[in-house]
Amino acid sequence: MNAPDMIQTAQRFDAHGRCLPHEGTQAACHRQTRRYFLPAQPALDYAAIHQRIVGQLGDAGVDAAEFERRARDVLARLADDEATRGILNGPHAPFLLPAASHGDIGEALESRYLPAVERAYAQALPEYSFSNHHKAGLAGKLTPAEGSRHQRLIDAMASGPVVGVYFPCLLEYSVPAAIEQMASLPQSLLLAGGYDSCAAFIGSPDLLLRRDGYPPLLWLSGLEAEKEGVGYHFEAYGYDLTFNRRVHQNMAAEYWASALVALA
Repeated sequence: MNAPDMIQTAQRFDAHGRCLPHEGTQAACHRQTRRYFLPAQPALDYAAIHQRIVGQLGDAGVDAAEFERRARDVLARLADDEATRGILNGPHAPFLLPAASHGDIGEALESRYLPAVERAYAQALPEYSFSNHHKAGLAGKLTPAEGSRHQRLIDAMASGPVVGVYFPCLLEYSVPAAIEQMASLPQSLLLAGGYDSCAAFIGSPDLLLRRDGYPPLLWLSGLEAEKEGVGYHFEAYGYDLTFNRRVHQNMAAEYWASALVALA
């Protein structure tokens, strides 16, 4: 077995679906975790997820049955691969994105996707709220991070509707460490950015709603921000959901996480 084959078949996910740091990881991350800050597993009601996403982002040309079939195909493909089946042990959220080609990621998030998250959250969880606390604007500030493979999702959206599954499994990683893992993970996985994260929250608004514990902050690690050492993220405050920007200085924290995505 050659070295690339060894990387592909090595255990990369634990019994709870956490992505295990690669042995050679140089950037900041926690090798061990006490599993204190965890995302919730939303209900895998494909029809309801489809209805919420289509209701907020518009008809993608993929009906609920096709959405479920394609999402289940993603899960089956991951389960059939020794290198990825462990990711299914953790929380995951299927999502759908209509075909779109946006000239500016930040502007599109601000004008279309984040307002859709807000509406979906209000409809599904009317007793709570979603707030975008970043008031300085996003236009011109976000690009696909080198090494994240996130450009693949953007290219796929430009070609047609996208079905995928979102896995918030990079628990207790710094943003650079999340990116660093991609070189040793199977090509079927990419790092989540803005459109996919928003679609995951539109379809499953309760992804960070935990009444029996604390959820993590989720970085948009697939996107590079306008300044080194800062990033954008979703975070729960109590049972409310927020979007914001903060300085991370390439550090790791127990309550920080990033997500992987697998596309149909």
